[in-house]
Amino acid sequence: MIQAWLQFKRGAESDRANTVRSLLRFAAIAVVLAIAIIAIGEASRTREESRSVAAPAAPNDPLFVELARCREITPEQLAADDTCRRVWAENRRRFFAPTAPVARTTDTPSKTQDRIPTSGTPIPSDEAR
Repeated sequence: MIQAWLQFKRGAESDRANTVRSLLRFAAIAVVLAIAIIAIGEASRTREESRSVAAPAAPNDPLFVELARCREITPEQLAADDTCRRVWAENRRRFFAPTAPVARTTDTPSKTQDRIPTSGTPIPSDEAR
């Protein structure tokens, strides 16, 4: 009878171990499938976004036309082409140039100095409060 009980107990332990293994396999498969679905979704979304981006229309700026031409040449040709070097330098200058300050409109009220204490007025400290 004890032997039967021990065999039953061993069978229950192996069933429990098999159940845990099965759950772990299921969880691993579910995680892999979720990662695959997310990766496919992200890949398709980025492809759609890249298709929908239209090439910018060429403005009337001659610098834009020259930059487009200079993008197409090889580094060896660029080393010999002074025009492209000047165009790229001008583009950098425009990019890094400080912008003009925004003009103040007359509708904005000027700042008042009412809240700033004068030099003769003592500033209240935390102790006096």
